[in-house]
Amino acid sequence: MGKRALFGGLYALVLIATFGYSDFGPYLLAGFTLLLINEVAKIVDVQSRFPLLAFTTIALVLGVIFGWGSLMEVLSSTLLIAVLLALTLLRSERPARELRSGLFVLTYIWLPMAYLIQSAENSPWLILFIFIMIWSSDTFAYLAGRRFGKRPLAPKLSPKKTIEGFVGGVLGTLIVGVAVNYFIEWTSATAALSLALTVAITAPFGDLIASALKREADIKDSGVFLPGHGGALDRLDSFITAAPVAVLVYHYIQLI
Repeated sequence: MGKRALFGGLYALVLIATFGYSDFGPYLLAGFTLLLINEVAKIVDVQSRFPLLAFTTIALVLGVIFGWGSLMEVLSSTLLIAVLLALTLLRSERPARELRSGLFVLTYIWLPMAYLIQSAENSPWLILFIFIMIWSSDTFAYLAGRRFGKRPLAPKLSPKKTIEGFVGGVLGTLIVGVAVNYFIEWTSATAALSLALTVAITAPFGDLIASALKREADIKDSGVFLPGHGGALDRLDSFITAAPVAVLVYHYIQLI
């Protein structure tokens, strides 16, 4: 427990320093992207992982050199990588299975992470706020579930998650979201509340999706990324799902 708390605290400090006080957020997310792609490819049993990693690495390097672009570049890069991946994996020993798994990894990891890398370049505080909301959701869901939890939220995937914990996570995240924004005055109260609500609702389902993948693969942790915390997917499963939705909500609010 002590090791877990220590490395969890260090991880949080790195994220706060990176997104709150530097311009290195996109590069950190790019590194996370490659770790996630490799881990998820292993989980869904993509035997030809090299092409997937090679094409996404090239796309990330081009992003570093020429800029991360806009949503059009995200969609274009995803389509191009998918085509190249299809041409490569069709020559494997089990082309249909490799192609299905490879395209799943591309959709599940690359597409949202590439979008979030762009967001980190333009709005690093937005990404940091989302991380804080995810941590709040996890913490309050755990506390509420431990104290009041009786009815499982998804008994087959995660028996310890409860409906009471989910509700507690939502309420706690809303309070933290308003409080954090009050002190840092990063955005409007409406935007902060909307982001907190979005993250609180979507984050638990990101965890459940990852749990489903790991359960099917019959593994406990996705890899070894942070001592006491498992792999990158174990740490970022909620972020993959919640952050893209939250960013879209934030951009919508800015338009109205």
